[in-house]
Amino acid sequence: MASRPGGDILAVQTLRNAIMAASVLASAAMVALMGVLATASLHHRLFAMTAALVLAISTAMALLVIVKLARAGFEFQLVSAEHGELAVDLLAALRAIAISAILLSLALFVAGMSLFA
Repeated sequence: MASRPGGDILAVQTLRNAIMAASVLASAAMVALMGVLATASLHHRLFAMTAALVLAISTAMALLVIVKLARAGFEFQLVSAEHGELAVDLLAALRAIAISAILLSLALFVAGMSLFA
């Protein structure tokens, strides 16, 4: 991507967009976790614990992705950086964002189902 004309800008924008997506996802997971913990007395205990655990994992994954992408951004600026490795890291980070979003959705579904139990 970086070797093509204008590829540097595209790579930087991709990193920025991925970091922003991970930041929003981490924030949403943290707010949802606080909501589940604050309303734990209203939920069935198993549902509340499951939702809290999945939300904590989702938050941790999103935060790790932010760190990984920030590191990749700094490495991208180095002349000696191997851009092939950075592309692999970026793809892995994007997959982790997707998994974190799925976990967030699953946890919110579990929390919602606990209101009907």
